[in-house]
Amino acid sequence: MASAEWLDEVRRAWEHVRVSDATEVEIAAKKFRMRLVRRPGRTATAAEVRATVSSAGASPGTPVAGTPLNAPLTGVFYRTSAPGTPAFVEVGDRVEAGAVVGLIETMKIFNEVLAERGGRIAAIVAESGQLVHAGEALMIVEDAAAPGGEQASS
Repeated sequence: MASAEWLDEVRRAWEHVRVSDATEVEIAAKKFRMRLVRRPGRTATAAEVRATVSSAGASPGTPVAGTPLNAPLTGVFYRTSAPGTPAFVEVGDRVEAGAVVGLIETMKIFNEVLAERGGRIAAIVAESGQLVHAGEALMIVEDAAAPGGEQASS
């Protein structure tokens, strides 16, 4: 029983560090010491993005092709401009480079998240209202010429 409680404490500590901007945390007790170090500015790998997408509702094991659209800054991500309004984009929508796909609130200022490239929204990784960190994947954008996407016309 004591070992299960210990493990729960470690998991809670890790979760608090994971959602914060902390880069290093050390916890010490009588017979326990834990040090967590995170590399700032690290972006998610493709495997991490696929795992996150799978846990966010995609069919397990379903590969999600495309390029991650990463958070430009740390803050709370929103898919809509106001409660009760439609989302800026949904899975399957086509977007052009520069289109607004969400908002990130930082210090009570709402900053637009813009699509860096045109294509189709293949997956939405971040939940509305979720704290995101700069460089974390918010969505996956499938290139227009990729399978399932429309070929851009000139």
